[in-house]
Amino acid sequence: MKTSFDSLDVQGKRELISGIIETTISNFLYYDRKNCELLSVDDLENALREKIITEEEIIELFKEHLEHNLV
Repeated sequence: MKTSFDSLDVQGKRELISGIIETTISNFLYYDRKNCELLSVDDLENALREKIITEEEIIELFKEHLEHNLV
């Protein structure tokens, strides 16, 4: 079955994937945190500020989970 993705050229496919990744990151950092009782936006920002976790560690965790799920 052909999807709308199939009708895009390579650059269009790359831009679509990039946009979805951007949305996923926005959801993780803000939209999914807005009413979350487990980890609010402020909690996450404080954890970064207090060096409980670093940006690099978050990036590495995303990378690990992506690699694990792509296999």
